[in-house]
Order: sequence, then C-alpha cells, then structure tokens
Amino acid sequence: MTASPRLARPGLLSCALLLAAAPAAAAEPYVAAATSGRAPAPSAPPPPAAPGPIEVRVALSRGAAEEVSTVRLQRLLDIELPDGAALAAEPVGPLGDRVATVWVDRPTAARLEIQVRLDGRPVVRRQIAVSGLTSDVAARLIAIAASEMIVAEMRRARAPRRPPPPRRPTADEIELASRDLDALSVSAGPYAAVVSGGPRALGGVGIALGVRRLRLTETLFARLLAAPSGDEAMRWLEAGLSGDYRFWLSASWRLSVGAAASIASVRLPAASSVDGIPGERDTWSARAGLGLGVETRLGGPLWLGLTLDPGVVLRPAPYRDAAGAAGAVEGAWLGLGLSLATERRSSPPR
Repeated sequence: MTASPRLARPGLLSCALLLAAAPAAAAEPYVAAATSGRAPAPSAPPPPAAPGPIEVRVALSRGAAEEVSTVRLQRLLDIELPDGAALAAEPVGPLGDRVATVWVDRPTAARLEIQVRLDGRPVVRRQIAVSGLTSDVAARLIAIAASEMIVAEMRRARAPRRPPPPRRPTADEIELASRDLDALSVSAGPYAAVVSGGPRALGGVGIALGVRRLRLTETLFARLLAAPSGDEAMRWLEAGLSGDYRFWLSASWRLSVGAAASIASVRLPAASSVDGIPGERDTWSARAGLGLGVETRLGGPLWLGLTLDPGVVLRPAPYRDAAGAAGAVEGAWLGLGLSLATERRSSPPR
C-alpha cells in the first residue's frame, strides 16, 4: 500500500523550514556576542624616554700625541668607560648637555695632564708622571684616570644641587632699613633763648626723651633757663612735648622739622609784683613754636644736633620791678640748642 501524496508534502515542507531556520539560529549568538562587547580601553601614554648615554670626546695636544698613541688611548678608554657613557668617533661635534670632553696635554716632558669637562661644569684636572713609562703603559694609566674622572663628574651631575645660601643684606641696605625702625633716644645739652619782652636773654640746659616710629619722633623735654642777675633776673623752668619728622640726607646727616609746645613755671626774684599781686614773684606761662634741626652722626648710636626754635610766648607774665617800672615776659621767642643724643633700636636688622 502506498502513502498518499497529500501526507508527504507537509513533511517535505517542514524539513525545508527547519533547514532554513538552523543557520539563522546559529548566527544569533555570534551577533549578540559581537554587539554586547565593551569599547576598547584607551592606550596608556608611553613612558618618557630614558636619557641617552654621555658622549665622550677625546683629543690630545701635539706634545701628548708624541708620547701616547691616540688610537690606542681611545680603545683603552672605550673599555674603561662605565655604563651610560660612550666614546665618540670624532673629538669634535655639536654642543649638547650630555657631552664629556677629555683633553690630554703635556705641560712638561715628564708629566701628562688630563682635563675633563662634563655638561659645561668646571674643568677638573689630574696629572700623571710618565717619565720612564712605555707608550702603552702611559695610555693605560691615562684611560683609567680619565674614566675615574668621568665617573666622578657623572655622580656630581646626578647629585641634587644645594640651593645657594640666602643673600645677606649689605651695610647700605641695613642702614636704609634702620631709618624706619622704632627707636628710643635720650639727649641733653645747653640751650639759649632770646625773648622780645622782659628779660632779653636766657640760658641753661635741657634734657629730652624721644620715641621714634617710622621717622616720626615724639619727644618729652624739660629745660631750666635763667636770666642774668639784676633787675631783670628770671628763672624759667619748662616741660613740654614736641613732634618732628626726620629727612635723611645721608647715612651720617639728617634734618628734622616739627613743632613744640610747653608750659613753664616763671620766677622773677627782683620783681615787686607779678600779675598785679604785690609781693608775688612766681607765675606761669606757656609757649609754642616750630623746631628746625640738623644732626650728624659721631659714631655708632651717638648724634650731635643743633636745633633752632622760633616761637611765641602764649601767656604773658606782667610784672613790676623794684623801681616800679612795668614789664612783661611776652612776645617772640627764639631758642638755640645744642644736644648730644644716643639711640637704641627696638629690633636691629640682621
């Protein structure tokens, strides 16, 4: 009994479909694997290239070439050179940072001198006695010595250089800096004044204590002045405050400009009355004015100064002398002082 043609057709069709689907199914995992892979990582930058060997150039003077063979010396030096150094084919060439120059000279008939210079550093020298030596032995000694000198220079070049010591200030820089430092000064000296009203001339001594900051000096001063004895005898005892600014002309000369004010105790021993009070001999007064000075350095902290004090008496002191004549201590004031001062800085420069 034979199979029906209608039953055979579906079997053939199924086989064809299976054969067509098999390559597609086999290709799916490959496609998935290809599409699921990550992007390649970026390549790392290449490491920096190591510095090349030091090029060693050898040259001999005419006198040294008569004692040692240049070719023999180059061969022996090529053997003795350490790692990181290579012998150049020619004694001359372009300039560079990794070049060692070896120069062999003959200063005397019995000695050879080797000079080595690496990377522009100072030249190092060594002498070898060659009297009585053969040319080959002298060449060996020169090659060994030159190799040792090159090795020493390579070590120095690799060693970290010490920073230069800090530069110390010069004497002129120290002097300029000291002008703006805080300072304490003490001065004393004679003082004389002329007053337009009353006793005409006064003379005495004064003392002052000053503090300087940024060239501005504040000073407390006291003076004891007296007029000649007689009908116009007077004692003037004052205390005051002054401020001045100093201009430096040089290291040993300076000028000062400022102002001063003081209050004084006045005694007139020959007066019959003071301030309209019979029998009174004491009163008070005050004055103000400018200060102009010049100073010169005697040595170290010692200064000699000359001061001119033009001013005016602010409070007149009227009086009557023994004969009953009226007078008054008043008017313009012109003082002249000579002082010897010493200074002490708060923080001297180093």
